[in-house]
Amino acid sequence: MIIIVMGVSGSGKSTVGRLLADKTGWRFIEGDHYHPAENRAKMAEAEPLNDQDRQPWLASLANLIDRQLQMDRSAVLSCSALKQVYRDQLMRSPEAVQFVYLEGSYELILARLKQRPDHFMRVELLQSQFDDLEPPSNALTLPIDQPADTIADQIMKHMQLAPGRAETEVLLEQLMFPEAPRWRDNQLWFTDQHARQVVRVNLQGESHVVAELDDLPGGLGWLPDGRLLVVSMTKRRILALSDHKLALYADLYELASFHCNDLLVDPLGRCYAGNFGYDLHGGEAQAPAELILVNRDAKPQLAAEQLIFPNGSALSQDGKTLLVAETFASRITAFTVSTDGSLTQRRLWADLNGAYPDGIALDSQQNLWVAAPNRSRLLLVKEGGEIVREVMPVGDPYACMVGGAENDTLFITSSETDNPEEARRLRSGRIETLKL
Repeated sequence: MIIIVMGVSGSGKSTVGRLLADKTGWRFIEGDHYHPAENRAKMAEAEPLNDQDRQPWLASLANLIDRQLQMDRSAVLSCSALKQVYRDQLMRSPEAVQFVYLEGSYELILARLKQRPDHFMRVELLQSQFDDLEPPSNALTLPIDQPADTIADQIMKHMQLAPGRAETEVLLEQLMFPEAPRWRDNQLWFTDQHARQVVRVNLQGESHVVAELDDLPGGLGWLPDGRLLVVSMTKRRILALSDHKLALYADLYELASFHCNDLLVDPLGRCYAGNFGYDLHGGEAQAPAELILVNRDAKPQLAAEQLIFPNGSALSQDGKTLLVAETFASRITAFTVSTDGSLTQRRLWADLNGAYPDGIALDSQQNLWVAAPNRSRLLLVKEGGEIVREVMPVGDPYACMVGGAENDTLFITSSETDNPEEARRLRSGRIETLKL
């Protein structure tokens, strides 16, 4: 089920929606975040949106609703949905989508808007919202002159919703696109890719920016001497952090077909780096890519070819098997690691039957946690492909890492989108945790 909390700006849609999502354990989606930049600019200039302006926004929300329903995933969406024609565009069926209308007077809502001057919706636009408003006849209508928590409870009671709790806990949010989680020194390290930062966060949710790049940061790892390595994606390099400065460690440009991606550094200091193989976001046709080995002398060489978007990697406990997620081939591929770091005996470790593996992490039993963003789930997979557990986080998961003080926590990087422009605008990235 999708519940759309609607009303004019300032009626409390987001506050009530978040409370309702917390009470049900469902995903909360802030509809305003999906306005294109042009709409936000118009509203910031106190220029009302017309029906044509709202069409791309409504289309994005309709696609988002469809995806949630296809994933059999309930959510709460805050969206003004002022006109019936807008609501018709968002309605899939009365059973699947239900509206809640937050009703309040112009005077009350005007007073609220004046208390939040930093909002992109200007006070001068409130009258235009009331002019456009067509109060729904088929929605649960609730007055806003009462506490938001009371309104959320009334929705729960009227719609006979059971209290619930998400399986995961949110440790950190408001990130652009977190990736490459690594557990080290009792903290989680990760890259916020479109913010171009390397970040670490402790278990209390206190974060610190470790380094900033002039490029998109990809995978992370540490050399035996303690230096942090980070992939510079579009420049196709690996950088090393020393004395708070990043410097070139290895140049992969001649070997990588396109942007570099994730990184695994083994205990001996050998690195394995994948790459896209083609311009994914530019719409190019899919093409195979390489896995590159960087030996301890920092010299790169090809380790494997003809991989379909080699992404997250994991090394077995004994160091003899390297697992690689081939994202758009929907499979985990295994290699035997030779004493010199070269890879042999390529074989299928698990067919994921349409789930796209992104980041991966082995647990203590040598089963593999797989972040599958196209399924909005984390899968715990045995060799051979048997799925022994599925977890649905708050956002779509892109990577994961087993860590914590007792190695009993799964850390998950999640987001609503991997589109660069949307990620920067929405800041919907999170670090989530799951107790194992």
